[in-house]
Amino acid sequence: MRRAVCLALVALVAAGCAAIAQVVLERCDAVKREIREQAAAHAALRGAAGKIPEDNELCLLCHANFRQELLATQHLAAGISCAMCHGVSHEHMNDETSRTKPDYLFGRAEVAAFCNRCHEGHKAPERVEAFLTEWKGRTRPNGRLILPQAMCTDCHGEHAMLRTPVM
Repeated sequence: MRRAVCLALVALVAAGCAAIAQVVLERCDAVKREIREQAAAHAALRGAAGKIPEDNELCLLCHANFRQELLATQHLAAGISCAMCHGVSHEHMNDETSRTKPDYLFGRAEVAAFCNRCHEGHKAPERVEAFLTEWKGRTRPNGRLILPQAMCTDCHGEHAMLRTPVM
C-alpha cells in the first residue's frame, strides 16, 4: 500500500500536480491523527488508557484469517491498525467465549461513510456500475450477496469474521 501511494504521489508530482500530492498527504495524515485521538479517548473512557497498538498482533492471535486479508494488510501498511478502526477492545480481547464485540463495529449502512473519511469516493465510478450490473443479486466468491446498495467491502477484500464456535 505504501508503495502504491508513493508511486501515485510521484506520478502527481511528475505531472506538475505537487500541490494535489501535498493535499492528499495532509488529508491522510489528518485523518490518521483524528482516528488515533478518538481511539485513545475511547480507551481512556473505558479505563484502558494507554498506547494504541501500532500493529495487529493482539488481534491476529484469534483472528488469524486477517493476517493475509487485503484490507487489513493494506491499511496496516499505511499505518492504520485494527484498533484505529475498531477501538482497543480490551473486553473483547479478554473474552474467551467470543460474546463480547469489539468497541466499534460497522453495519452495512455505516461502512461507506467510514471509508470515505480517508477515501473520497471511488476512483472509477464506471467500474462500480459495471460491478453492480455483473453481480447484483448474486453471491461473490468472498461470500457477499450483492444488493443494489453495495458497500466498499463487497468488492474490496474479505473483511469479515470467520464463524467461530462459542465455547
